[in-house]
Amino acid sequence: MLAAGISASISAAGGAAPCPEHLFVVARSKNANIVVYDAKLDASGELDPSGPIEEYWILDADKGQREALNRVERERAYGVDVVPGPEPRTFALTFKANKKRKFTVRLRDGCAAVLTEIDGHEAVLSRIYVKSKEGRLTPTVEAITLSGSDASTGAPVTETFTP
Repeated sequence: MLAAGISASISAAGGAAPCPEHLFVVARSKNANIVVYDAKLDASGELDPSGPIEEYWILDADKGQREALNRVERERAYGVDVVPGPEPRTFALTFKANKKRKFTVRLRDGCAAVLTEIDGHEAVLSRIYVKSKEGRLTPTVEAITLSGSDASTGAPVTETFTP
């Protein structure tokens, strides 16, 4: 099995630009720490069917230190469920915190990508931004912004919504 994040070093077919470093990231208003989601590929360069996604923190506030998500973060806030998708070599991804929005993980032009609808466009997801307000016990999410590029044209697309 190839290491997580290896998709960053694999060039797309035909010698095009290298693949993005990460599938996507979740940034938050709370601090500079981000949750990173990387593709895990098998030896043949396909998404690893035993676990195609790896998620972890990058503690930007602490000089980019990498740290695993804890149990609560994996099971409630930032964890994902990934199951085989309806098409061969695809996976359906849902966030444990919000199972309503559907995402598809697949190889696209030799690179792993997460596709979803953003502002009415089929898009390649690159970033989720969570604006929250600190509460007594847990933060309250005020807004979520999805950012990516239109899957057909490559044009940037964004959508902000209240959960």
